[in-house]
Amino acid sequence: MIKKGRLFSESFIDFVKQRKSLVLLGAALLGVLLMVLPLFSSGGGEVSAEGEESLDKYKFELEEELSELCSEVYGAGKCLARVSFSSGFRFEYKGSSLISKTPPKIDGVTVLCEGAGNGEVRREISSLIAALYGIGHNRICVLKLSS
Repeated sequence: MIKKGRLFSESFIDFVKQRKSLVLLGAALLGVLLMVLPLFSSGGGEVSAEGEESLDKYKFELEEELSELCSEVYGAGKCLARVSFSSGFRFEYKGSSLISKTPPKIDGVTVLCEGAGNGEVRREISSLIAALYGIGHNRICVLKLSS
């Protein structure tokens, strides 16, 4: 009961002092709930063997497409591209249903090509990759492919 003339905070402090064990129990239950709650949240899950296969397949296809595209740059010749990712696919679930699958973020790209001895070819390929994937030139390496 709040007595006339007392502040709410004083009443609350008295309540806590009188029921200390009840407040501690409530705080402990809240702590356990906060630790267990992420287990039931919808968000990215663990990577399965199928997810790893999917990432490998995605990486292979991306590298093949990029190799073909870079070889179309005038003077580039034959090209081989390699891509590195900063993470894997991100899966978001609502309950047990998959609602979205976000592709991995590209961290860097290396391209080996026959025409990379020419500075203009290197700049063209680097600009192409930067524009295509939205990554900085500092994350792109274009090198001459050995004969």
